[in-house]
Amino acid sequence: GNDHKIHILLNKADSVSTQQLMRVYGALMWSLGKVINTPEVSRIYVGSFWEEPLKNETFRELFEQEENDLYTRIAQLPRTASSRKVNDLIKRARLAMVHACLLDYLRANMPWWFGHAKEQERMIRDLPAIYKEIAKTHDLPLGDFPDPRVMQRHLASRDFTTFVPMDPEKLEALQTLLSVDLPKLLQQIPQEQSALGVCNANIAQVSGQASPFAVMKVGGASETSAFKASWLRPPDLTRYEADFLALCAEGSDRVSGHKAREKLVETHLPSNVLHRIWALSDIDEDGALTLSEFAIACHLAEMKLAGQDLPFVLPRE
Repeated sequence: GNDHKIHILLNKADSVSTQQLMRVYGALMWSLGKVINTPEVSRIYVGSFWEEPLKNETFRELFEQEENDLYTRIAQLPRTASSRKVNDLIKRARLAMVHACLLDYLRANMPWWFGHAKEQERMIRDLPAIYKEIAKTHDLPLGDFPDPRVMQRHLASRDFTTFVPMDPEKLEALQTLLSVDLPKLLQQIPQEQSALGVCNANIAQVSGQASPFAVMKVGGASETSAFKASWLRPPDLTRYEADFLALCAEGSDRVSGHKAREKLVETHLPSNVLHRIWALSDIDEDGALTLSEFAIACHLAEMKLAGQDLPFVLPRE
């Protein structure tokens, strides 16, 4: 029942080539799918988790991202423990509801006098179809139902006539628990953690301020977004002045839209991105760019090429 908590490390992955790593990773994923029975594929962290120099520098960026994911997950364990317990309770409650509805159906459809054994065998054989009927009747997701093959083995030795009828009051209480009580409890967890001072674990590999080598990936932070603030600053006009003057017509203090297009398409960014850059840069909306507007356009293009998301509006400065 704890298969979803298993995570796998593929260590010293720099010892192989890119092609070999792809083959090893694919074979491992295929093998794990047969061993670990979970709806989602098990998470495999690829890297070189020791302090020796990398043997294959090509993997550096990939390894840094994988390590950031792993260490962030470890650091968040104190904060996510309560949520995981509540989610486990929700899973068990939903499974209990499914079992109650299933056993009630099997008991109710048994004949009163004769043919018990034959009818029981038929219902066990038709269990997948019964799942669908119960799911439609009680508005339950099929994903909550247990594996029909496992349930068929368990039901084979049971007498359906001994099953206890479902208690409507208890079923209603269980539905209230799932739809009202547990969602409220999940909402209260962050507030109580803040009040009690529960914080992320201090993991040396990602603790402290983000650096060019590691970042704690919480609150939407990633390897690129963690440094977005450094891009949202006024550009240095002197960096772009020479290009601006080369594009300006003689006697003009602006670069025309046509000339600016020729410069910006050199970045090979898609047209929809360049349109956003133009909309942000052409502040006076006159179809041409002043030196400051041209510098903003070039700065935003460099920002996008560095993997950063463009802002929706420019900062006031």
